[in-house]
Amino acid sequence: MRWKSRLTAFMLCFAIGLVAAFIAAGVLSLRNQRHAKHQSQTTISPCQTTDSFSQPEAVLAALKSAEVNVRSQMFKRLLLRPDIITVYYDYERDLNYPERVDRARLQYVQLDDSPEAEALLTFVRFEHPIALVFKKGPCGWQLLAALSSWLRFEDYPYQNWLSLPETIKPGVHELLVRDSTGDSASYLRKARLLRLDPDALTQVADIEEEAVEAISDYHGADWSDVKRRRINHCNFLHEHAGQPARIECEITEEVIRLNGAAPHYSYWLETDGSWHARQRNWTGRPTTRVKLLSVSKEEFVWREQEGQFIKL
Repeated sequence: MRWKSRLTAFMLCFAIGLVAAFIAAGVLSLRNQRHAKHQSQTTISPCQTTDSFSQPEAVLAALKSAEVNVRSQMFKRLLLRPDIITVYYDYERDLNYPERVDRARLQYVQLDDSPEAEALLTFVRFEHPIALVFKKGPCGWQLLAALSSWLRFEDYPYQNWLSLPETIKPGVHELLVRDSTGDSASYLRKARLLRLDPDALTQVADIEEEAVEAISDYHGADWSDVKRRRINHCNFLHEHAGQPARIECEITEEVIRLNGAAPHYSYWLETDGSWHARQRNWTGRPTTRVKLLSVSKEEFVWREQEGQFIKL
C-alpha cells in the first residue's frame, strides 16, 4: 500500500509541474508576440520619429506669429536655437524674444530633378539674412539646409544676397550666395554657387565678383580716395545641344577715384513698423574712372564626374 501512495504522489506532482510548464510557455509566447508586434509597428511607422513639417506655409506663419512661444518653438524645431544667455543679457527673459522675422518670403523653386519643386523660405533676422531649403518627403516637408551670409558694407536689408540662376540644366535652379568682407581701405565680394545633390547642398563654384584695394605705389594727396578695382561680370549658360554648362566671365581692372560722401538711404522694417535711415559705407560713394588697366575673360566648364565647374 505504501508504494501505491508514493506513485499517486509522484503522478500528482508530475501533473502539476506539467501544467505549470505549459502556463509559463504560454506567457512567454504571448510576451514575444506582443514584442514582435511592437517592433513591426515601429518598423512600418518611421514618421513617428521624423521631425517634419506639414507645409512650408506653417513654418512661415509660425515665424511671423504674434505669440512669442510659437516663434520660439519653431526656431527650436528649425535648429535655429533662440535660447541665448550672455553675461550681458538673458534673452530668454525678454518677452519679445525671439522677434518676428523681417522680409519673410516663401517661394517654390525646382532645385533638383525630382517631380516636385522645393520650398525656399528667406528672411532677415538680427541684421543677418537666412534661407531655409525644404524638400517634400513621405513624412512631410523636411528641412535640408539653413544658409546665411556674412555681408559687410552691404545695404541692409540685403536685397541681392541670394539669387537663383539656371547654371547646369534648363529649368533647374542653383543657389548663388554672396558674401562680402573688408576694412576701411579694402573690399571683397564673392559668390558661392550651391547645388542640391541629392538631398544636401554642395558648392560647385566660387567666383570673385568685385574687389577694391589701395594702390601701394600711389603717394598723391588724394591717396585715400584712389583705388584699384576689379569687377567680374559672369553669364551662366546651361547645357545645350550636347555642350556642357559654362560660366563665362569678363573681368575689368581699373583705377578709380571716390568722390563726395556716401549717400543715405531708407528702408521699412516690418518688425517695428517704421522707416529707418542709414548712410551707405565708403564703398557706396560715387566713383570716376581714372585709368582702364585691362579687360580679360575667364571660362568655367561643368564636369559631371568631378561635380564642379572647372576653370579652363
